[in-house]
Formats: sequence, C-alpha cells, structure tokens
Amino acid sequence: MAHIRTQVRQAITAALTGLPTTGTNCFTMRTYPTGSKQHPALLIYMPVERSQASAMGGGRRSLERFMTATIEAQAVGIGFDDELDQIALEVEKALFRSNRLGGLAVNLALQSTRLDLSDGKAGNERRSGVLTLEYLVEVDGPEGDPEAID
Repeated sequence: MAHIRTQVRQAITAALTGLPTTGTNCFTMRTYPTGSKQHPALLIYMPVERSQASAMGGGRRSLERFMTATIEAQAVGIGFDDELDQIALEVEKALFRSNRLGGLAVNLALQSTRLDLSDGKAGNERRSGVLTLEYLVEVDGPEGDPEAID
C-alpha cells in the first residue's frame, strides 16, 4: 500500500478524471502543464497536513489527519473565466458524489476558492487563469501506520 496522502490524492484524481470540461487533463503534480493541448487542466496536490492523536494512553491510538487537497483548474484564451467557473462546478459536484473518497475520508469539505489571472504579459501568449479550490480532507487511522484508515 501507499501513504494515506497518496491514497487520498489518487482517489481525488480518479473522481475528477473524465469531467466534461477537463477530460483526461488531470495531473497529480504541482507544476503547470505546457502546451495548449493540455488545457483546460486540473492539477491535484496535497501541500499541507496537520495531525493530532484522537485518544490518550492505551496501546493503540488513532491519529486524525487533516489534509489540504489543492485542486488547480487552468484555462487559457477567450472566456477562460467562464470556463474556470464551469470546471469548479464539475469539480464540486464530482467530489460531493465521491462518497468521501470511497470511504477513505471521514469528511471532505470545500474550504476556499481563489482566482488568479494573467493578462498575457510576461511570456504568456494569451490571457489565462487559475482557479484554486482547497478542500479539507479528514482521515482517521492508527498512529504509526500511515497506510491504514480506521
């Protein structure tokens, strides 16, 4: 098995691959795809995790993990802002339907959305935008076993 972060990232990627607007342009990386054939696109990564023990003492404690799942929607060209809103609509619906990532997550909730724009200067040939959705993903598992869930 893999670390629970990897499992969560893969579950999010599976839930978001094949959406009507982004199709298979769903990447688990922090760097931007290049080339117009890879847009619109989604980038999925897990930049932050905090954790705490959920019980004191005893032989086996549970660890509550609170992960930030970042999903970047990228679009270029005329009407990119409307396209980003459409992607957000599709992402939010898909993750809501994912049944807490197939049982991996105790809770999955949208925490914030941010839009960043580029005006076509500084090397960009066309106007583009990035819409960043941050989800809080809560996962419970046994302390000392980062592959397992409770």
